[in-house]
Amino acid sequence: MTEHTHEQVEQADQVNQVNQVNQVNHADDKASSRRKRRGTGPIATEEARLLATARPPAKVAPRGREGEVVKSKFGRYERADFERVETMLAAFANRRLGPLVNVVAKGFFGAATPEERENSGIRTAFYSFFLYTYRDPKGIRVVDLFAEAGLPLEGRQRAALDALLQARLVVMSIDDVHPGKQRMRGRDLVRDEQVSALDKNASSLVKPGERLMCWQIPWGTSWQPIGYAVQVEQRKAVALDRAIETLCNNLRVVRRELPEQHAANLWWVVHRVANM
Repeated sequence: MTEHTHEQVEQADQVNQVNQVNQVNHADDKASSRRKRRGTGPIATEEARLLATARPPAKVAPRGREGEVVKSKFGRYERADFERVETMLAAFANRRLGPLVNVVAKGFFGAATPEERENSGIRTAFYSFFLYTYRDPKGIRVVDLFAEAGLPLEGRQRAALDALLQARLVVMSIDDVHPGKQRMRGRDLVRDEQVSALDKNASSLVKPGERLMCWQIPWGTSWQPIGYAVQVEQRKAVALDRAIETLCNNLRVVRRELPEQHAANLWWVVHRVANM
């Protein structure tokens, strides 16, 4: 029997994950093709119906230079404002895009174990991916559709929506932690930029040298983690760097492209290293 090194096995597993998750991008096209072959003609999905009846896409909150927070014209928001708006966003997605949620989830969890599919934290991460990062063939995200729908938002809730429109997946190398100020400073490993993040729970758990992966939104002049965070111990830092490099080679992309174009692949690679 041929013996394989641990690195070869790990690389083969990553290739399998890439193939599974990449099905997300083509799921809608395949479903449409199957319907046409059965002779039923084009059947509009809930997403297509919504897009067809929507006004021109709203302008997404503008981004500044890499890592720069764009201040909302509506001012500051509080945690309660963010939680209320995100709850409305999730309800909007389930109500308007229910079938699409299932299609994207099938791709996201394509290489997951039965236990991982039922894990509440991972399911939270999936919803962050679906709401803020997944794009339809026209490049529109769910949060963009929500902003365009024109649902009534009060006061600071509009500032919270501006923040959600800037949500991004970050893999952060922790350089400095100040629990008293609930602050973490470090570097985004995939965008190669400095990051300052504020979070009470995370700042009390992570240590310098560790890695933290989560979606983040602007908070003042810093960023705030939202949803489910993955913590990678310092002793696994080298393995994580190699795994991300292998993912880039398999996908034939540079690191900077991962969080926007291959966020699901990136998320699972970091999760696997954190739990190996």
